Amino acid sequence: MSNSTAENGASSYSGTVVAVNAVISVAVALGLVWVVNGFNVFYERLDRVSPTVDGGGIGTAFVQGNEIGWLVFMVEAIHAVDVLMGLFILVLVFVHWGSFRRLAAKMRQPGESRAVPDGGDADTGGENE
Repeated sequence: MSNSTAENGASSYSGTVVAVNAVISVAVALGLVWVVNGFNVFYERLDRVSPTVDGGGIGTAFVQGNEIGWLVFMVEAIHAVDVLMGLFILVLVFVHWGSFRRLAAKMRQPGESRAVPDGGDADTGGENE
């Protein structure tokens, strides 16, 4: 596998390497689909379970099948906490995304000069001796 050098000095892969990897990836994915289909796990062929609630099937309404008050409360509380944690995770993702974009904007591209914006000496890397 050879690396060619782009015009800005960054190392990049040649088109041939990318094409070969794409062909291998598609072949492996198709092979895995063929192997998994050999296990015959299809939901249409599974036996159905009889309904547990009159007029409905399994999972039609949690309250119809379970009248235990504290259990209903716990399930609803867990659903609320799940939504709040999902929102918290999204906030963390967006905060980190924004901070890494700001950090990346301050970084040098490969091959750029080592100009120091505060007027320091570029030879020492901006460190004071």
